[in-house]
Amino acid sequence: MTDQNISTPPDVLDPKLSPAAKFEKVLFKGEIEIYPDKPLPHLNRGQVKAYAAGDKQGLSAYALVCEKHLVPQVDMVQKYMSLSSPHLPKLLGFGTLNWPIDKKDHAVFIYENKMGQCLTAGMNPNCFGLKPEMVLNTIFRNLVEVLQAMRDTNFFHGSICPSNLYKGSSDNFENVMLGEMLSAPPGYTQPALFETIERAVANPIGRGVGSLSDDLYSFGVTLAVLMRNHDPLEGFSSEDIILKKIETSSFNVIVGQDRFPAPVLELFRGLLNDVASQRWTFDDVLTWIDGRRVNAKHDVITISKASRPIDFARKKFLRPQPLAMELTKDAAAAALIIENNEISLWLNRSIQNKEFEDKYENAVERIKNEPRGGNYVERLATNVAIALASGYPLMYKGLNFFPAGFGNLLVDAVVTKKNITPFVEAIQSGMVAFWSICNADVNFYSADSVNRLGTCQAILRQSSVGYGIERCIYYLSSTTPCLSEKLENFCVRTPEDYVRALETMSTLSNRPEWFLDRHITAFLCARDKSIIEPHLADLNATENHRQRQAVLRILMAIQMREKMEPLPGLSAWIVGMLGCVIDRYHDREERERIRVRLDKIKSKGNLRDIVETLGDFNKIQADMKGFAFAMRQYQALKAEFEQLKYALDTNKNFGMEEGRQTATMVSGIIAAAVVGIYLFFTLLRG
Repeated sequence: MTDQNISTPPDVLDPKLSPAAKFEKVLFKGEIEIYPDKPLPHLNRGQVKAYAAGDKQGLSAYALVCEKHLVPQVDMVQKYMSLSSPHLPKLLGFGTLNWPIDKKDHAVFIYENKMGQCLTAGMNPNCFGLKPEMVLNTIFRNLVEVLQAMRDTNFFHGSICPSNLYKGSSDNFENVMLGEMLSAPPGYTQPALFETIERAVANPIGRGVGSLSDDLYSFGVTLAVLMRNHDPLEGFSSEDIILKKIETSSFNVIVGQDRFPAPVLELFRGLLNDVASQRWTFDDVLTWIDGRRVNAKHDVITISKASRPIDFARKKFLRPQPLAMELTKDAAAAALIIENNEISLWLNRSIQNKEFEDKYENAVERIKNEPRGGNYVERLATNVAIALASGYPLMYKGLNFFPAGFGNLLVDAVVTKKNITPFVEAIQSGMVAFWSICNADVNFYSADSVNRLGTCQAILRQSSVGYGIERCIYYLSSTTPCLSEKLENFCVRTPEDYVRALETMSTLSNRPEWFLDRHITAFLCARDKSIIEPHLADLNATENHRQRQAVLRILMAIQMREKMEPLPGLSAWIVGMLGCVIDRYHDREERERIRVRLDKIKSKGNLRDIVETLGDFNKIQADMKGFAFAMRQYQALKAEFEQLKYALDTNKNFGMEEGRQTATMVSGIIAAAVVGIYLFFTLLRG
């Protein structure tokens, strides 16, 4: 079921894309060499491909090159490095590099390669038939050591299964190692068989961070698969496996008809319990290892089963959980049996569980109190499914997710260009809040994600740049790189990365016309709102000069705060777009001086100099005062002109008297001058 929902991007990284191409080695952080023409398929993590790597001292390593639509667990890197276990690959480095196969930037994880061949190589991956004694003395011992390290650091692995186990440096299972999981979302590569029922229902990308209890369940399934001789689920789809587990329990499905020693069966019963509160803890495993009896859990919970089935979609259902999964597949049909009270009567008469009935009534009542809208039947089916399947993921229009995995699932949809309308509707509705009410015992990650999804409702109400679904992406998935099409070839995780990407693009002939779009603005708001939020009003303005000045100040703030190197390319690029800002000066000579000044300083790459050249307060004030004085003079002259024009038009004799007086005065002055000159020359002759 869910495993078939893994997205495939249009260009998967694989040298087979260019069979004749020979790729040069790539130097990672000046130390480790990665060889793109030497893939290591046995170390692949789904669509995350592995390649040989090493250094000049002969260190053997491998690189996992991440895909953009699969958000790696960057926030767990420090925790992983603190794990003290020789049975996990040592993380040598993490970062970003330009990958020669597709000439794009990718996140890369470098691990020491002591993995050896995969444990499943040449064997049936679902039934190994290994002797229990041998498994308990080797693989079991190594995995317990890893689980203890994870318990001590509160670390979730999410990928414990035979296909992620490696033989290490020997073939006798003494040095078996557990593979990594940082390069993809939590649980992304885990087959449904090895997930708890609830997590298996979710889309692989939408599973989110789980708990140690989930890892212990996967540990139990792995041990059983290694020891059993038969595969009772051969040919089953993921959905069939889930339904079989619900119907007969994980223990019965996985152990099947195989015979195991009594102590091993006790271990399997404890680890494969489908009720998380009754499942063994890691301390219980240690108690079992010591040969002591594990105390039974007191909070015994039975899984409800109806005395008679309910019919839906040409199937009969005896349990609420499979019915919940089916309801969301045909919401219109589900609405019919909900509104005619068939489910309510079935719960009351056949299940007779007050908790189910109360949750169901609450679910229906909540939807009836909301506006019906175009997605009414889908919301109704989802809310009822939440009530019937406590602990299961939200199931809405084909999106099966836990709140902690919603952000990763949204990123996948955006990158692979899927319809994101269901995501918007899921946020805007009250289904996530109702899910949290029905699942009060969720882990920290789910609780935090529920709160974040609630905040996203307010974000979606604002449609201006810096908000909307784009802001939700980066708010919900804090390690997602910027998904703007302008940055398609870059892996931008921080504002500093963004500025450096602009510097690189500044020399390209096909560089974008503008520095920002909705994704970039939302990304900067989510990563460091103090830099960009003071300028959002200007970015949303229609005046070009306001937008350009805002962008310049944002980029300047990033360069100054991060103490970045000079950015001559970006400086020249942005200076070329400041014409409308310079033209705001009224003094023609001042405009020319600014242009000359900018031409001189742009090659230095200091954005602060550009801002100061454009925005010197005294200079702006002087220009405004000079312009205001000139305007007043102009208005005075214009008023005088209008008065004179009016007088000439309305009085034919206007100015005649003043003209005569002026003529008389001028004549007198001329006459006096002539007489004076005559007398002067007369006196000279003597």
